Amino acid sequence: MSMGRDNDPMNTIGFQTAVARPPRWRWLVLAAGILAASPSSAGSLRCGSRLVDENALAAELLSACGEPSLRDQWSYQLPQGGYVADTEVWVYDLGPSQLLRLVKLRNGRIVEVETDGYGFAPDSAPRCEPRALTEGLSKYRLLRRCGEPLTRRSENVLRPLYSRPEIYRHSSDPYAYRNQYVTPAYREEWVYNFGSRAAMRLVVLEDGWVTYVEQLDRGFDPR
Repeated sequence: MSMGRDNDPMNTIGFQTAVARPPRWRWLVLAAGILAASPSSAGSLRCGSRLVDENALAAELLSACGEPSLRDQWSYQLPQGGYVADTEVWVYDLGPSQLLRLVKLRNGRIVEVETDGYGFAPDSAPRCEPRALTEGLSKYRLLRRCGEPLTRRSENVLRPLYSRPEIYRHSSDPYAYRNQYVTPAYREEWVYNFGSRAAMRLVVLEDGWVTYVEQLDRGFDPR
């Protein structure tokens, strides 16, 4: 499904934290590496007769393809303060006969193009049920299936390169990854309510993809 999400430099540059608050130079090294690295995947997006390649400007993408179906934006924040890079994902939904295109931009330029299965008919309505919430969904596909959540929150976290999700799913300590190789990630927690006959669901997204789904208490009917 992906054309290179696992090879994104944001997911492959690691460093080791040995104390609760790592030395500032380590964060500066990480920031420099992220900004200098280039993605290993090569992708492009064709809109009509025009082809938009990686490293093109956001303005060139808009000129060729128009407004996307969704613009998702976040920044990676370091524990010592400051931001590494502004990141956006623009989703182009070209209908049910073509694959969704997810275009990642960093600091105003395209760094990666991914696909995410076939798109949706323009008039298709959300049809959501608890079993539709699964790991691996993109944010756009989740929104098209289930609409907006009941509640949402977001935060910047440090994600281990060698995944041990129990460390951060049940810890409020932002330095829970100490003594591990980690990379910054933008995490969101959405809660969906399915009414009084079903349990609510907590959906965790990282960098625009669902990574975890948890069953909560029984939901409630709107008043």
